[in-house]
Amino acid sequence: MATNAKRERIVVVGGGIIGCCTAYHLLKAGADVTIVEAGELAKATSGAGAGFVSHWSAGMIPLGEEGFKLQQYGLDFYKALSELGDEIGYRPNGTLIMALTEEGREEFVRPVLDSPYAPAEMQDLNAAEIGEKMQGLIDPSKVHSGAYNPHGIQFDTTLGLRALAGEIARLGGTFRDHTKVVGIEDAGNGVTIETDKGTLQADGVVIAAGAWNNELLETLGWKLPLLRVLATRIVTDSRGLPSTIPTVQCRELGLWLRETFGAIMWGTGGHYHSYHKLSDAWIAPGQPHKPDLMQAMADGDLARLQEIFPPLRGSKISNWAQGVPCYTPDRGLLVGRVPGTANVVAVGGDNESGVSHGPGLGRLSAELILGQKPFVDPTRFRLERFEKDTFATEAEVEAAMPKWSRRRREGHFADAQRA
Repeated sequence: MATNAKRERIVVVGGGIIGCCTAYHLLKAGADVTIVEAGELAKATSGAGAGFVSHWSAGMIPLGEEGFKLQQYGLDFYKALSELGDEIGYRPNGTLIMALTEEGREEFVRPVLDSPYAPAEMQDLNAAEIGEKMQGLIDPSKVHSGAYNPHGIQFDTTLGLRALAGEIARLGGTFRDHTKVVGIEDAGNGVTIETDKGTLQADGVVIAAGAWNNELLETLGWKLPLLRVLATRIVTDSRGLPSTIPTVQCRELGLWLRETFGAIMWGTGGHYHSYHKLSDAWIAPGQPHKPDLMQAMADGDLARLQEIFPPLRGSKISNWAQGVPCYTPDRGLLVGRVPGTANVVAVGGDNESGVSHGPGLGRLSAELILGQKPFVDPTRFRLERFEKDTFATEAEVEAAMPKWSRRRREGHFADAQRA
């Protein structure tokens, strides 16, 4: 991006992957940037991220060409970040979309292989080829076939965000952590940001607060249709796995799984929980910590997974984390100027793909707040594609979401009362 003649003062609210990527691109464009984070930088949902990126527009998430460009931008961004010198656990190992049965192949693998956004290098693998590719992680007798995208990558989100924060500091960005924004007022010629530690003045604001976006947007008279979901990921003890294994996605199991520093990291959507179904109060900014829901996932899924993934047999839980990704009614991303404001941009609706799209969304947010030509057409991601009062509750957002499987009609996420 070209450097601005005028040094804009921009406040970014939210210190996760999207907020940090926004700050980075603003600084590269010559802006004066302050990141305000209610908790600790990169310690909320982004810090609990699984850390894998691929071309999800190819038969997985309905984001079209625009989404594909954001995904490719993310792949390039993390490669460049890994080359700056800090260890981020970067692995260009690819992504396997796997089916257990012929029916699963037709429902989940075939759309990936046939997608107009499938890279030319996409490979159609049979069970034996999967067994060879996965180097002992998968029992080939338990699977049917898969689509392998060699362009997918993996990295450690905590290490990656730490490296990105270092770049932001090097470029002159300012961090204000443990600072909660309580109000935003756009006067047209500037923005006032009220925090619990004083007032900030800026030329513009980017709200990138994830699950807490609506707490801020409601002070501006706007609300996004966001379904907040508690997601859990588990890391085993070291299983001695090589660092060259692709990420696995298996929708028949509702599973994602990857190698990380010799261990296995995994999560299952069947044990994700819509927050509106939980009985306790909403969390303060940061990561939830609900051991009962983590244990329910381990108890409910591990026996089945051990049949398919032999290294899980005899494994122990080394660590686990929970975050709160946000889903939208159409599974689309959200970025754009907040209706009724002149100097506020909001970005979110990650649909559990914030790590993949964070770099691209960060660049888009920076370009929009600075009035520059966006590198990707943001029309399909605009906030006002949903009228403000269309979805009164998060339950209505969940009910409107498209089903990801023709065979699973009971809903996307677990009922906390059944967990």
